[in-house]
Amino acid sequence: MPAGWQNPRFAPQIAFPFNSPFLNKPPVHLNRPLSRPILVAMAAAAIASPLVPLPGHATEESGASPAAIHAGESYLRALETAGAAYAAHQLSNALDKLDVADQIHANVPDTWNMRGAIYAEQHDYAKAQAAFEKAAELNPGDFWPQYNIAELLLVQKEYPQAIEALKKLSVYQGHEELVAFKLVFANLLQGTPDAAKPVLDAMKFPCDTPAYYFAQAAWSFAHQDQKQGDYFARSGMKVFGPEKCVAFYDALAQAGWLQPRNADGSYPDHTSLNALPEATPAAGLFPGMTGGAQ
Repeated sequence: MPAGWQNPRFAPQIAFPFNSPFLNKPPVHLNRPLSRPILVAMAAAAIASPLVPLPGHATEESGASPAAIHAGESYLRALETAGAAYAAHQLSNALDKLDVADQIHANVPDTWNMRGAIYAEQHDYAKAQAAFEKAAELNPGDFWPQYNIAELLLVQKEYPQAIEALKKLSVYQGHEELVAFKLVFANLLQGTPDAAKPVLDAMKFPCDTPAYYFAQAAWSFAHQDQKQGDYFARSGMKVFGPEKCVAFYDALAQAGWLQPRNADGSYPDHTSLNALPEATPAAGLFPGMTGGAQ
């Protein structure tokens, strides 16, 4: 990836051969093999199964919308091309490629969701929201456009609205841990730890994703317990591997609680999880309250 580009935080609904910070489902298989991998699908974000080995051809189970599968091979190839440009942070080029996909088959939710992800990366939040809402309208049962709408509110520090949007995601099965992490994180940033605590206490352990570890880390950092926060972050990375922790690590880094990943997407000290570098000591959102949530 080009220098200065880190993996995107929004779920573009395209599986790439690198780990995205937003959850990816296993890629799908079309009814017949393709000459090369069509990396469709996905609802992506880095937790549940961020990236799994990609098969040589694609099925509907991977997360591509039925509309995308129905649009056919030419559309999927155009979407793949747009996704490759997006992965290389060639955002204007990616939008041009999505125009090509639209010419092949208009109003596919996957196209609009990727547009939203690109607009969000460009900080054009009004266009991003409109695109995510269009994707949600075209595929009302899909988790990812709704998730991206909530994430967009969180990025803009509209915490009350983000929290309400996240609460509405509880009806979607299979994403409970990600939503719980985001609710803990958003409430901590908003300065309402009393609202974060019951969500944190209800998170299951052992867990299926790094969410529990990084939610505990967020709680610790917000309460000025840098040592405990680093402990939970290191533990999550050891258990699940750095690749599956990107979304969670980046969230804490954006809050100033961990060092940001390097320009190439690698971690500050990727050679040793035991030496995960400390960030500048967190100011702590709630002075006088220390200790992790036990």
